[in-house]
Amino acid sequence: MLIGRSFRDTNNSVFSSTSGLATKSSDWIVATDAQPMKGVSFFGRARLDADDLTVQRAEAGVNVTLKRGNGYFRYLSNVADANGSKVENLDMGGEVYLSKHWGLTAYGNRDLVQDAWVIRDIGVVYRDECTRIDVIYRREDTVVGRLGPSESIAVRLTLATLGGPMYAN
Repeated sequence: MLIGRSFRDTNNSVFSSTSGLATKSSDWIVATDAQPMKGVSFFGRARLDADDLTVQRAEAGVNVTLKRGNGYFRYLSNVADANGSKVENLDMGGEVYLSKHWGLTAYGNRDLVQDAWVIRDIGVVYRDECTRIDVIYRREDTVVGRLGPSESIAVRLTLATLGGPMYAN
């Protein structure tokens, strides 16, 4: 667990007023994580107002790793972004392997303020000791603005590096 804040001798105008970093004393930061069992981990982070300790930003999630796949679920709530708008969304994804080399992937990002999906991906993945190839279908919906939805297919090639974890997520 971590609890902290930063201090400086003068205000810093480089940061926006909504960042919690513009004044001499920053907002409070609280973070924690736990792994109650192998393959499952939880985390939580929050930024609390320096004066009245109201929650300015909160994020929580869970990661699951199993023998044949992995997944994650994250929730984010931000009182105000740079434009002064409330942000609240869910971010989730994962992959499951049907054989040693072949699997399926999925990802989604949902805007809870607009009650709409922002991004949805589904894909097929091939991986071996040296290479990972993803073929991904993506649909992006614009929930704010004039652009309409878009769809695309992407191919991503990832080469494993020496000495690093294999295909770090």
